[in-house]
Formats: sequence, C-alpha cells, structure tokens
Amino acid sequence: MTINIDIELINSDLSDKQLNVPNGTTYENVLDILGINQETVLLLKEKKVVPIDGIAVSGKLTIMCIASQG
Repeated sequence: MTINIDIELINSDLSDKQLNVPNGTTYENVLDILGINQETVLLLKEKKVVPIDGIAVSGKLTIMCIASQG
C-alpha cells in the first residue's frame, strides 16, 4: 500500500513534486528521496511543524528551506 504526498517547496530552487511512497515511510525518507538535507528545512503539515522522524501521511507537505544552499 502506498500514500500520495503533494510536496510544496518554499524558498527553494527545486520545483513542487508529487510522490507515492510506501506506508510507514518517514519524513526523513521523503527528504532523502528528494535529495534535501534535513538540517536545512522545516516540514509543515497544515501549517504545523512535523518531526523529521514522523511517519508521512497522505496530503500536502510543505518543505520550507531555511538555510542557504550556497
């Protein structure tokens, strides 16, 4: 079984994405799939910060880049 995540990237050079990942996938795994350093972003679900080790759920995930990549 998989879940669908609509990813909105804020303050990033990357474009928005849509991912299908297996149930039980963590947000850390999602960032690994996208090639994003977890120390440079905040993860928001319904305008609330979610923990990096939390289990991803279907719906919109906002990834806000908070550190310069250069």
